[in-house]
Amino acid sequence: MVTLRKQTLLVLDDDDVFHRIMTLANKPQFFKNICHFNEVDVVIAYLKNNRNNHFKLPDVMFIDLGMPGKDGWSFLDAYAEIYGSLSKRIKVYIVTVSVRKVDHERLSGYPFIEQLITKPISMDKFRALARLNDLAA
Repeated sequence: MVTLRKQTLLVLDDDDVFHRIMTLANKPQFFKNICHFNEVDVVIAYLKNNRNNHFKLPDVMFIDLGMPGKDGWSFLDAYAEIYGSLSKRIKVYIVTVSVRKVDHERLSGYPFIEQLITKPISMDKFRALARLNDLAA
């Protein structure tokens, strides 16, 4: 019998509706915890402050590209500078409405990105990603 460990999801998105959908999609609790953020600087500061605390770092991140002010691209650039210093590997998924080829090509320059997911994300897709990342303990 395989024992599954519940993981933590961090969502960085400026859309409150998307945050609510992620919370609703998490029933029953696929991720043990979902941390909701809407500002790039807050997430980067959180990751830096907890870089040595394996238990406080998320296991999976959903990052939106199109946000006002500092956007997902700003996050990716800042994360590229720190991800190697984090005490664990975090799986990064880009969740965006963008279908522009140039965006897809630009994302290939970030080796830590697992996958690009086009919004809207369905409940089935969310659950499949949760199951994919809920690896055997």
